[in-house]
This record gives sequence, C-alpha cells and structure tokens, in this order.
Amino acid sequence: MKKEEILAKSREENRKKDPYREEVQKRSNSFSGLVVVLLSTGLFVIQMLLDRGFNFGLYAVSFSYGATDFLVRYYYLRRRRELIFGIIYLLVTIAMIIFHIKQLVSDPKIV
Repeated sequence: MKKEEILAKSREENRKKDPYREEVQKRSNSFSGLVVVLLSTGLFVIQMLLDRGFNFGLYAVSFSYGATDFLVRYYYLRRRRELIFGIIYLLVTIAMIIFHIKQLVSDPKIV
C-alpha cells in the first residue's frame, strides 16, 4: 500500500470520530454514575432516618449502573481491571436484588 492510500483509509475510518465528543461522552458517563450513587445514598439515608429499614433496591440500581459500565468497557477494551470490577459489581447487584426481594416477601411494609 502506498502512503496516500494508507492516509486516505485512515481519514475515512476516523471521519466520524470526534475526539471532543468522545471526551464529553466519557465525562457525562462518569458524572451520571456519580449522580446515581449520590441519589441512592441520599434516599437511603432519608429512609434510615425515618426508621423505615434498609432499601436494598436502591443499591441494586446503583451497582447495576457500575456493573454495566465496567462490563461494556471490558467488552470493547479487553482490560482485566474492567472485567474484575464488572464481575464484583454484578455480584453485588445480584445480592442486593435477592435481599430486596427477600425483604419484600417477608415484610412488604418496610419498603
């Protein structure tokens, strides 16, 4: 392949990629995750202060966001760190869902 052909092919592949947009998307995803965690924690604290028990469902939602984020990054980047954190977050999400359902079945007035 000639230099011009390689450059033309590279330009075509990168034509639709905007580094600024990619950076904005990355920052918005990080901020969204932080908002989910803070909102869940705030609602959890309010529920505890009102003596309404522990709502495992709030944390299931929070950890599911993290699990999805890490596992999607692993799918595209194939970095071991993302896989490990994705699995950890997924296991915590599953545990929280199980606890939430168990809590609903045993005492539906708590949540």
